[in-house]
Amino acid sequence: MQVHRRLNLILYLNPGWREEWGGHLNFYDSNGANKEASILPLANRMVIFETHDFSYHGHPEPLACPEAEARTSIILYYYTVAARPGSQIAIEAPHSALWRSKGWVDKRGNKTRVVAQ
Repeated sequence: MQVHRRLNLILYLNPGWREEWGGHLNFYDSNGANKEASILPLANRMVIFETHDFSYHGHPEPLACPEAEARTSIILYYYTVAARPGSQIAIEAPHSALWRSKGWVDKRGNKTRVVAQ
């Protein structure tokens, strides 16, 4: 579509969520190496953040909630036709999410694009 995702909005829908269940949304430095913030997915909590090739975020640890519970959310994306600044681009070609924390693989374990370091 030749558009660029610029913002993520996440609204959590988890009444009664407990910290010990995990599921925190983690934010990492621009190298993806060091965690800088961690947000518990509590009901009615909204998180809005800029997204680009170096805005590493996610919840890589397995959930520890009871089987009857689930980490649920509504996620919205804001796109622009205007390209991002060059400092926010690792891969020039159109692409989906870049997976870093697990050796540049996707959620199924398939090898993804390698970004030059």
